[in-house]
Amino acid sequence: MTSGKPRDSSIRGELLRLAWPAMLEMVLHMSVWMADVIMVGRLGAIALSVTGFSGQVYWPIIFFVGGVGVAVTAVVSRRVGAGQGQEAAEMGSQGVLLALGAGVVVGLAIWLAAPGIFALTRLGPEVVSLGTAYLRIICFGAPFIVSALALSGILRGFGDTRTPMLIAAFINILNIILGYSLIYGRLGLPALGVLGSATAALVAQVSGTLLFLGLIVGGRVGPRIHLRAVLRPDWTEIGRIARLAVPAGLETLFVDLARIAGLLAVASLGSVSVAAHEVAAATESLSFMPGFGLAVATSIITGQSLGRGDPARAKAGVRQGALLGLGLMGGMGLLFFLFPEPLVRIFTNDPAIIPVAAKCLRVVAIAQPIMAVQGAFAGALRGAGDTRTPMLIGLVTSWGWRVTLTCVVVFALHRSLPWVWGVMVVDAALKLLWTAAAYRRGRWLGVRI
Repeated sequence: MTSGKPRDSSIRGELLRLAWPAMLEMVLHMSVWMADVIMVGRLGAIALSVTGFSGQVYWPIIFFVGGVGVAVTAVVSRRVGAGQGQEAAEMGSQGVLLALGAGVVVGLAIWLAAPGIFALTRLGPEVVSLGTAYLRIICFGAPFIVSALALSGILRGFGDTRTPMLIAAFINILNIILGYSLIYGRLGLPALGVLGSATAALVAQVSGTLLFLGLIVGGRVGPRIHLRAVLRPDWTEIGRIARLAVPAGLETLFVDLARIAGLLAVASLGSVSVAAHEVAAATESLSFMPGFGLAVATSIITGQSLGRGDPARAKAGVRQGALLGLGLMGGMGLLFFLFPEPLVRIFTNDPAIIPVAAKCLRVVAIAQPIMAVQGAFAGALRGAGDTRTPMLIGLVTSWGWRVTLTCVVVFALHRSLPWVWGVMVVDAALKLLWTAAAYRRGRWLGVRI
């Protein structure tokens, strides 16, 4: 049944209620990464090399497997909208079981591959030894991280984005306190250097995930899920979730790998260009927070609306999500265009880096409203259970256009770094055109999950 024409103000309020905790959650994740870089950076180049390279390997794999969280949100929100809360909780529990199993497999694979991965860097025996130990510590957290993403997906499907934000805050604060103590030997704890950073991350993630699980199993937040349901596999439901999770994870993996390939091309432009590229990327990431939050909110409203048989409300949610994103990210783009140098100076005071990074920021300012609208459309597709279309768009545009043309610009045309960022703008525009076309075709309205 439909509920008549939805009021835009009501939808807008719902979007903001769901979006702001997801935005803040992303801020928390970014802040703990920055804190780790600051703390480990004082240990020298070898420590930074270890953590930096480990992150480049570890996180793309984790976020690939973490596609189960997107799938869980889609299946749970659809059933919540249909008034099937108990079935939603049971399907969510199967998502947690899938996440736990996938996390164990990935963690074991990384543990076994760690020596070979660092041997490929050719950075010397000290980096190989320390990096292997570091990567092997953090890989024990893989089952917990992926399970936490599935648990977060359950709560988001029920319309709760606040609890995942609070859990993220707990994990990040604990990680910073333990990291500082274990890296430098404070609060009576041993000084473990860079391995202290890995240990702190592991302990914080395990603690946060167990807290997450305890709150849900205890019925303190969201639906009450019994542990026996989590540990009793229903292979039909697990297969249903996996069919959505694999494309969602591949989308993230394709885009991440394209980003790394682009960075390798930028490296040929010299150290100043690499540094300017990283500074501009860090500055631009400030605008991702509202876009990410609104995409999550749009997914939830789409899933719940389709579950209750109200496609008009789903479309209204997408429209309002696009308008809100256009205003927020468009405003950030205006700041990037008008005041690039003051923003870049937040991250560096190097006179050689600042003007290059500022030019890149001014170029990518054009892409901010484009990415906002594309994020709303993509969020609708994912929320409806169509994770294959965003995956295909991510694969073709990132590799068929962005990586290919970046190589042409750098190696054939010998252009400077701002040209590379121009390629990124066109990449964003192509993603928008394709995603908008898929949305307008309307097949997402009939997806059955």
